[in-house]
Amino acid sequence: MQQEVRTASEFYAGSAGGAAAEVLGGRLLELWPDLSGLRLLGLGFASPFLPLWRERVGVSISARLNTPLTARAPVEGGDHDCVVDPAQLPFDDLSFDRVLLIHALETTDAASTLLRAVWKLLRDDGKLLLIVPNRRGVWALNDATPFGQGTPFSQRQIARRLSQALFHVERRQTGLYPPPFGRLARGRPGVIVERAGRTLLPTMGGVVIMEAVKDQWSGTPLLATPGRVELRRQVLEPG
Repeated sequence: MQQEVRTASEFYAGSAGGAAAEVLGGRLLELWPDLSGLRLLGLGFASPFLPLWRERVGVSISARLNTPLTARAPVEGGDHDCVVDPAQLPFDDLSFDRVLLIHALETTDAASTLLRAVWKLLRDDGKLLLIVPNRRGVWALNDATPFGQGTPFSQRQIARRLSQALFHVERRQTGLYPPPFGRLARGRPGVIVERAGRTLLPTMGGVVIMEAVKDQWSGTPLLATPGRVELRRQVLEPG
């Protein structure tokens, strides 16, 4: 039932959420090890992960979507924080180098609008790191966590969504293999389970992780081939 669902903030404050953030954080650092001098936007509910780059980023902003799952959170120091409407992001075009999108696409009714808005606010060489619940993973079956809310996706489904929003997927993988309970996700056991899952069951992680860039050419119409102009020789009659 909806009233039994914990918010993302409550989840990450608990042991299961802390373990999930630890496991996922290692994967995110593999993909984006250093963002020195770059402008980073965490969109959805990214505050558990933005500290990964706090010493290795130019500007970091946390923008929580105005949904029951993600809007509420304790006020903390560090990253700039705000609550935003997924259909009307209050940021200028071309204002960010990187966007981390998590706990967002699966819970909003404006998924296509949100992705197009992200496309606009990214710089031309900007990158999007998208994390959504994996339809084939066990985390999507546990509705006591944020990953069990909304609509999970397969890799093919989310790749199609990104393509429709004029993104080109550069890297795709799944992650969060430790189950959403017990102690298997923390510390060294979590690292072992995550590595084993990537090797043995590469499509069965709890989340789909995709890195995408702006596909600027797909939205540009091709130049039409100039029509042939039939030249007619003018015959001058002798006067």
